[in-house]
Amino acid sequence: MKMDFNSIGNIAMKKTIINISLLSALSLTTTASFAVNDVDFSSPYMNAKGTPLVNLPENGNKAKVNQETARYWNLAKNSEQRASYDELTTVKVAEGIWTFGSPSLVNMQAIEAPKGLIIFDTGDNAKDAEEFYTMLRKETDKPIAAIVYSHEHYTFGTRYLLEQEAKRGNKDIKIIGHPNTNGSIAKNGGLSSIHPETSGVLMARSIEQFNFYLPNTGDNAGFKNTVHVDATGFIPVNLSPTHDGQKINIAGLDMIFYIEGIGTDTSNQLMVYVPSKKVLLNNVMWGWFPNIYSARGGRYRNPNEWAAAVTKIEELNPEILLSTHSTTVVGKDKIKARLDYYRDGLAYVLDQSLKHIAMGQGPDELRYSVKLPKYLADSPLLVQNYGEISLMGPRIFTALFGQFDRDAAHLNKLHPKDEAMRMVKAMGGEEKTYAVAKEAFNNGDYLWSAQVADYLVETNPTKANKDLKADALEQMGYRTTSTNSRSFYLAQAADLRGEVSIITNVPSNPESVVANIADFVNYYRIRINPERSGNTQATMQFDFGGDNVFGLEINRAVVKYLDNKKIKNAKADVTMQMKPEVWAEIYNNTATLDNLLKSGKIKITQGDEAKAVQLMGLFDPMYDWQNDKGLQYLQKLSSK
Repeated sequence: MKMDFNSIGNIAMKKTIINISLLSALSLTTTASFAVNDVDFSSPYMNAKGTPLVNLPENGNKAKVNQETARYWNLAKNSEQRASYDELTTVKVAEGIWTFGSPSLVNMQAIEAPKGLIIFDTGDNAKDAEEFYTMLRKETDKPIAAIVYSHEHYTFGTRYLLEQEAKRGNKDIKIIGHPNTNGSIAKNGGLSSIHPETSGVLMARSIEQFNFYLPNTGDNAGFKNTVHVDATGFIPVNLSPTHDGQKINIAGLDMIFYIEGIGTDTSNQLMVYVPSKKVLLNNVMWGWFPNIYSARGGRYRNPNEWAAAVTKIEELNPEILLSTHSTTVVGKDKIKARLDYYRDGLAYVLDQSLKHIAMGQGPDELRYSVKLPKYLADSPLLVQNYGEISLMGPRIFTALFGQFDRDAAHLNKLHPKDEAMRMVKAMGGEEKTYAVAKEAFNNGDYLWSAQVADYLVETNPTKANKDLKADALEQMGYRTTSTNSRSFYLAQAADLRGEVSIITNVPSNPESVVANIADFVNYYRIRINPERSGNTQATMQFDFGGDNVFGLEINRAVVKYLDNKKIKNAKADVTMQMKPEVWAEIYNNTATLDNLLKSGKIKITQGDEAKAVQLMGLFDPMYDWQNDKGLQYLQKLSSK
């Protein structure tokens, strides 16, 4: 074997460089101070048997919570320690400026312009809007001239406001929003998913996060941050700024609109500055720690971008700060203090997460390493009564590196059911595993109890096993300060007990399917069953009339979407003619292809019915209305 002495020399040189570097680094250890590697395992869900619990008063639905939550809830309306409104509240901020707060999630702002009122955000549904409108009309009789959306989430009270104004003879109201608002609502109801094929899953997780499954009163009640969205209340935007910093005169009032550099929980944000009143309207500043990560999912919320939005507010130097999610602030000094704390909170969680990642920690360790120092934790604006900071470090990690924490033993994992069966066996069988979970519960180690009970439910979902897991989740729900986490804990406890049935994937709004028919033909491609499709190579054409003709090309296990131009140049094996409303039935599995053919709602204009049935049969149904208890539960509630 011939030796490459040049390569050997290079290796030796590299070793010398490394050795010199190591020696230099070692010489620094005499002066550098390294933190002792003491791990803080403390958690509100462990060793928590003695956690004092109380029930909120009537206006808190008598919900059972920890004392920290109760103290915040019972603060006076005008307390400096309060950063959000927890009951219906009217604040006359200045002459012609009002804030209307609510116990849901959103405030409505109103500014009087020379030619009428300008409204900022309208709520999640008609109920929110009715409450806001009632409060508004106690303050002023001026007509509404314009409605401005901060982003797509709080647009669903608009129809109610317009209907009420129409009764007064006021039918000329501008609807102002980000240029992407209408498209976001049309495609996914305002809950954007990177892959819109999964928007229904994101919606399902959202309603679980916002108290949908919780009772209206009692220990397990939702008491704050409840969101019941009614998308039928949305009225489309008819005026959008075309560039950042654009000045538009609305109802006789000059307003400057910002649409760039203000991304927070959505990229479709709109912020408004009113120079003559030195007022800034925004959805950047929240009344709790900003949700860098939302447990429902969605795109990565970069803390640096959020902090940059805070800086943008600071540069505008407003004297009145009106926010979608927080109490109104008046005075430059108070606003600056609030901006500083908010930005520092964001920076702290990001920087400490990055530091611990750089020191080798993975997502599960970050849950325990990144905790706010007392001076930040004591800031009203950074209270964790919405999301939990323990969930945010892991999200920063996965945004950078994905789910692999670099431990090779975790690169591939057992299937959850396989792991559960092995863990139950390792603990000595089901009876002994149950004893471990029950002992943990009795000791107040509810997190450990829930995890062990989860193995039991996964392997054998008996009533006893499910009840034990439910009991542990319930106790965790009482002890968290986060309403988001509380809703997940208590909803799943109720589901385990058979009191509710949680839906995993919300069907698409038929109106959205009709309005975006091309997209929903495209989305259908993911439903191909690779076992049934085998070696099939065929093309289906869907004719919805006019230029609305699209196709799906089956190439064995993969399906390709064909737009109008491509399907015209393709040879279709079968063509199905139908109205877009019929495709909505197919998409949501509310009707079978056989029945639609028999009823004449679908006509075969090329090929034959047998071919159509055979090819459509290669796709799996997504919604099992006959057997899915979550779908049936949702249908039951919707019918009410």
